[in-house]
Amino acid sequence: MKVFLFDIGNVLCDFTYEKFLNKYEEISGKRVGMDGVIEEELYHAVERGDISDQTYVDRMNQHYKTSWLVEDLKQAWQEIFSANEVGRALYFSAIEKKVPVYALSNIAKYHISAINRNWNNFLSSATGLFLSYEMGFRKPDPRIYKMVLHQLQVPAEDCFFIDDLAENIEAARKIGMQAHQFIPENYNVVKEQASAFFNWV
Repeated sequence: MKVFLFDIGNVLCDFTYEKFLNKYEEISGKRVGMDGVIEEELYHAVERGDISDQTYVDRMNQHYKTSWLVEDLKQAWQEIFSANEVGRALYFSAIEKKVPVYALSNIAKYHISAINRNWNNFLSSATGLFLSYEMGFRKPDPRIYKMVLHQLQVPAEDCFFIDDLAENIEAARKIGMQAHQFIPENYNVVKEQASAFFNWV
């Protein structure tokens, strides 16, 4: 059985982290002077599920002297996310062709809430979801890929994986996945490779 693994960020839903930082300052009503090291540490922790959405917001508020609510966080990401039409077309095409489709994403619970608010039941169209905050690991940690393979009970070479980040693609390839970087200049190539992999006419 061959399966299609989709990243979510910048594959199905476009965003830039800079937009989040700008939105954070906008909602906070002041210049908060984002600390890249602190912010990245907290961001990775909430995406691994090491801390809850509430703890993430509490620690951000403590560090930046702000007064956000979890609802503010969800609203911010709801406004930031936009649809990647190319990725979505490929996603729905695979589903229509009866290919098992899964999401494999570094993502936090509040991100999922924001996506569901924008596009109700969009992710429920997938066969299944592998989300970092539920799995305890983030790509490119090889353990998250191995967990996916174990749960799917398929060999790595039968997984076609697309992600926008080169380091995540490299890690997937190291364990044998058919992994391809999904960035604008590669869109047509990825679609051709998917067609060949799944033998689509």
